[in-house]
Parts: sequence; C-alpha cells; structure tokens
Amino acid sequence: MNLDPFIPLVLYGSFYLVILILWWQIRNYLKQKEKLKTQLIRKNRTARNHEVFINTLNAQGKIELPEPVITLGNRESDLELTIFTSLYCEMCQDICETVNKIIFAYEEEIKINIFFKKQPVEDKNRFLYILHRVFLLHGTKEFLKALNFWFENKNLEPWAITGEYNMDEHHTAFTSSNEWFIQNNIIATPSVFIKGHIFPHEFEKEDLYYHIEGIIENKE
Repeated sequence: MNLDPFIPLVLYGSFYLVILILWWQIRNYLKQKEKLKTQLIRKNRTARNHEVFINTLNAQGKIELPEPVITLGNRESDLELTIFTSLYCEMCQDICETVNKIIFAYEEEIKINIFFKKQPVEDKNRFLYILHRVFLLHGTKEFLKALNFWFENKNLEPWAITGEYNMDEHHTAFTSSNEWFIQNNIIATPSVFIKGHIFPHEFEKEDLYYHIEGIIENKE
C-alpha cells in the first residue's frame, strides 16, 4: 500500500497539534498571569488602605513594653515605634533600612525603640554591646551607620570597643528586656509594635514606612 499521499496529511496534522498545544499553554499562562495581577492589585489596595490598617492595628491588644535600652528620634513623641530585631536575622536588614528612612524623614515626629534578641552563645552578643557603646558615645546617625555596616559585612571592626564601657552592667539590661520578650512569647524577629500594638499579620512589614507616614501626616 502506497502511503505517500498520507504523509502531507500526517505532517500537517502533527504541525497543527503542536500549534494547538502551544496555544493552549500560552493561553493558560496568560490567564494565570492575569489572575495573579488581579490578586496583587487587590492586595495592594488593602495593604495601602491606611484606614483599614489603623482599624486593624487598633484591634490588636495593647502591650506594655519593657524599658528600652536604645531609643532613636524624639523621646518626647507620642508616636512610639518599637522594633524587636536580631543581628542574625536576614529579614531584619530590611527593617533596619526602613528605620533609616523613617529617621531621615521624621526624626522629630517619632520615637523608635530598638530591642535586640540575644544569642545563646555570649560571644555573639558582644556586637550588641559594641552597637550600644556607639549609640551612647556618638548618637543615632553613627549607630545606624554601624548597624548597616554589620548587616553588610557581619563585623563591626571600625567600632571595636576601647575605653570606657561597663559591659557587665549593660549585659544585665539587654538580658532583662530579652527575657521579657521570651516570657510574652514574642520570639520571631523582626517583631514590630506601633504605640504598643503589634503590627498586624495581615499587612506586610515592607509597608511599614508607608503606614508610619500615614499616621504622621494624618496626626493620629
């Protein structure tokens, strides 16, 4: 039986089938992309809805936080932002950058308390004491500079402790605040509080600057 007449039909059919499969895959990809885009738009509308954020924030129970060891900004401000962070937490670098932005824009309008999670190995905690000494001797800007340097280089060699600094005394202060967070089951870092209310889990911490700006601009 001569099959030559059927070869063009088979080739055409195969080509058509390949095109059909590709078209189907592209169609599904575009539909999925459109669906994700729609979800992202809806999420951003909620995340950037300041009124919804404030209502959700205020619905969180207010917590009486411990006495801070490090306070940036205006100590007399009614707007109090508290950060429980760690030098060994990848996501904490983003929070550090956000704190930089907030201080740069609103240093006189906000008080920012910084708490550090202590490590089981005491040798790792010496970097906390270096940062604390930098803060005590040189203030906010140099402290933030050192903190940024730490996250980028994982060392604080330019700020090595020399001269006066009672490490034992400040060890007690860091330990006391750290135990408070453990006792209140606040272990994850970064943990963020605004006026004593924990940052709602429904919202992304990457939007923290936006919400602080909203609170300041709306004088809430």
